[in-house]
Amino acid sequence: METEVVFFSIGIITIIGYIASNIFDRTGIPDTPFLIILGFIAAAFIASTATEQESLSLTLVQIAPYLSALAIAVILFNGGMYLKIRQVIEETPRGFFVTSTSVIITIFVLTVVGYLINSFVFDNPWGTGRDALFASLFFGAALCGTSSAVIIPLVNKLNLNKKAETFLTIESAFTDVFVVVLSVTILSIYTGTSNPESSDGVSSILLQGIAGKFSIGIVFGILGGLIWLKILQSFPIRVSRIASQQDVTHDDILTLTTCLMLYGFSEMSGGNGALAALCFGLVLGNGKEFGFIPSFRDNPVDAGSLMRKFQGQISFLLTTFFFVYLGMIFEPATKIILLGVFITGLLVVARNLSFRITLKKDKSMMKNLPLLSSLLPRGLAAAAVSQLPSTLGYEWPYMQQLVISVIIFSVVAAAIGSYVYGRSEEVETQPITPNS
Repeated sequence: METEVVFFSIGIITIIGYIASNIFDRTGIPDTPFLIILGFIAAAFIASTATEQESLSLTLVQIAPYLSALAIAVILFNGGMYLKIRQVIEETPRGFFVTSTSVIITIFVLTVVGYLINSFVFDNPWGTGRDALFASLFFGAALCGTSSAVIIPLVNKLNLNKKAETFLTIESAFTDVFVVVLSVTILSIYTGTSNPESSDGVSSILLQGIAGKFSIGIVFGILGGLIWLKILQSFPIRVSRIASQQDVTHDDILTLTTCLMLYGFSEMSGGNGALAALCFGLVLGNGKEFGFIPSFRDNPVDAGSLMRKFQGQISFLLTTFFFVYLGMIFEPATKIILLGVFITGLLVVARNLSFRITLKKDKSMMKNLPLLSSLLPRGLAAAAVSQLPSTLGYEWPYMQQLVISVIIFSVVAAAIGSYVYGRSEEVETQPITPNS
C-alpha cells in the first residue's frame, strides 16, 4: 500500500474515532461497534485483490503481538493513574478471589461448549478424545479473561462508584496473566513438554507460573514508579504558559517510554508486563501518598493534570486503532458469527453466576450486577494466544476465527451493557417535577 494512503487512512480513522468518542460522551451510544465496523470496511477496501488480501492478512498477524502489548501497557498505565491506592489495596484480595472463580467457571463452560462444537458442528476438526479435550481446554483458556484495553476506556466513561471501577480494572489486569499462563501450560502439556500423567506436576507449573508473573510484575511496577517519582523531582517545574521551546519539558514522553521499558523488562524477567504498567501508573497517580519517604515528604510529586492529559490522548489513539484492528482481522462466516453470539451469551450467564456466588454479600456490587455481567470483553491477548497452536505446527481449524468472533461480540455486549446502564443512570438522576 502507498505511504500517502496509509497516512490518509490514519487521519481518517483518528477523526472518526474522535467523533465516535464524543457521541459516546454526549448520548451514551457506544463508539466501539462503529470502530469495529470501520475496521471491517477498511480491510475489505484495502484487500481488493487476492494478492493484497494475502499480504494484509500476513501483516495483521505480524503486528498483533506488538499492538496488543502496546495497547495493554499504555491503557493500563493510564487507568492506574486514576485509581486510589488505598482502594486498590482493599480490593485486590477479593478481586483475585472473584477473578479466579470467574476464570474457573468460564473455562469449564467453554471447554464443554468447545468439545460439543468440535463434535457436532464442525465434524471433529480438532480430533477426538484427548486431542479434542485439550483443544477445547485451550479454547476455554484463551477466552477466560476480560480485556483491559476495552474495560478501562468504557469504565472511565461510566458513572460508576470508585469501588466497582477499581475492581473491574484489577480484574482485567489479573485475567491477562491467567489467559497467557493457562494457555501456554495447556499447550505444553499437550505437546509433551510436561508429564500429562502427573497432576502434581501440572499444579506446580500453574501455581509457579501465576505466582511468578504476579509477584515480578507488581514488584517491578512499584519499584519503577518510586524510582521515577524521585527522578521527576529533578525536572524543571512546569510553567503555566509555554511561550518558547525552552518552556517545554519532556517528562510526559519519558514517563511513557519508561512504562514501556518496565513492561518489556518485566516480561523478559518472567513477570507480567500488564501488572507492571498498572502498578507504575498507580504509584505515579498517588505520589503524595508516599509521604513516609523523606524526599517525597519535603517535595511531593505525582502525575499532574498535564501528564494525565498527554497519557490520556495516547491511550485514546491506541484504543481507537485497537477496535479498528479487531474489525480488520475478522473474516465473517454465518456459522462463525452465530457461534460467536451464542458463546458470548453463555459467557454472560457464566459471569453472572460467578458474581452471584462471590459477591452476594456485597450490596453495592450486586446493585450493578447486570452491568458487571455484560462487561466481559475479550481482547487482543486472546487473539494473540489463539495463534500459538499454529506456531507449534498444530492446525486446529476454526479456532482462531471463533476466538475473534467471541472477542468482537463480547466487545459489542460490553458496549450495549454500558449504554443501557448509562441511560438508566440518566433516568434516575433526572429531577422529579411536581404536578402543576
